[in-house]
Amino acid sequence: MTRCVSIYKLLRLLALIVFLTGCAAEKEPLIISPLSQDFMTEPTMPKYPGGIEKMFEFIADNLRWPGDDDSCIQGRVVVSFIVEKDGSLTDVKVIKSLDPAFDKEAIRVVKSMPKWEPGMWRGKPARVHYCIPIKFRLLADENY
Repeated sequence: MTRCVSIYKLLRLLALIVFLTGCAAEKEPLIISPLSQDFMTEPTMPKYPGGIEKMFEFIADNLRWPGDDDSCIQGRVVVSFIVEKDGSLTDVKVIKSLDPAFDKEAIRVVKSMPKWEPGMWRGKPARVHYCIPIKFRLLADENY
């Protein structure tokens, strides 16, 4: 009985070796892996032309203090938008408000940005949701 079992094991091993040798000789793979090159490319986030430092320079250069100059309001407005496949920005909206005048100014600055480099997914341009904070602070207040 043990001799019979070991013969079956030997035959199964031999059949497996013959099968694997035949698969290796094929020009095309027998089984297409779901982890092919198309799926292994990592998604990339959209980029402002020149990088994130240039984006914040653009915001600082174009941001105007809304309302009267005597306003003591300080804080942060968080703006969300979608970077489209062509790099344009759409669906610009405030997700963390400070004051209606400051929110409107933050939206104006984001809408005036140049086109971005679009995000990529599987080697193709993709729509990407993006959020940025825009700080409004008085220069005299160093601790904020």
